[in-house]
Amino acid sequence: MGLALGLVLSLCGSALEWKATRLAVATAPFQQTQDVTFEFANRGASAVTIRDVQTSCDCLEATLARKTYQPGEAGAIQARFTVGDRIGIYERVITVVTDEPGDPIRLHLQIEVPAAAVLEPRTVSWTKGEVGGEKLIALTAAPGLLIDFSTASPTNDAFAVRLETLEPGRAYRLRISARDTKQPASAAIRVFGRERSGHDLVISAYSTVE
Repeated sequence: MGLALGLVLSLCGSALEWKATRLAVATAPFQQTQDVTFEFANRGASAVTIRDVQTSCDCLEATLARKTYQPGEAGAIQARFTVGDRIGIYERVITVVTDEPGDPIRLHLQIEVPAAAVLEPRTVSWTKGEVGGEKLIALTAAPGLLIDFSTASPTNDAFAVRLETLEPGRAYRLRISARDTKQPASAAIRVFGRERSGHDLVISAYSTVE
């Protein structure tokens, strides 16, 4: 793969050959940052200076040890993605501007941030005027985790929520009811828990009357 990418870049007139211009990584639950490295070497006959390195999001930082690389010298761009409260798959781009002619080099990073727990379904709803009754949401800790969920509360008093423990640390159930379906309403259901390594977390389900 590195050889093929290097050939493409050489055909475009760039002396920098990259080990990979696309990387895909996955974080662990509760991980706060993810570091990746894009390695390159100067395969040309003259020095190359990297004038600028830009990222497509404030959540991604990219740094370079130095800017100028002589023929045969190798280097790397170190990138750090801040996970924060993100969940899902994220695509980010690092743009590398050099003193060579031609378009900037674009490095692509895909980061998968798995959820610590899964809600199924994530949203329950009632139609306006529907006869009330509980609707259920299953809450399951991700494989390998033990999470003690203790409290569930809606952001709107139009809904009532009860949290049931099916298997401590692993499986729970939310029982949600709409107090009145005559009027439209919506709420986030905040579920508070603590993973047994000490990490606190809050996950959200949703309920609506439409």
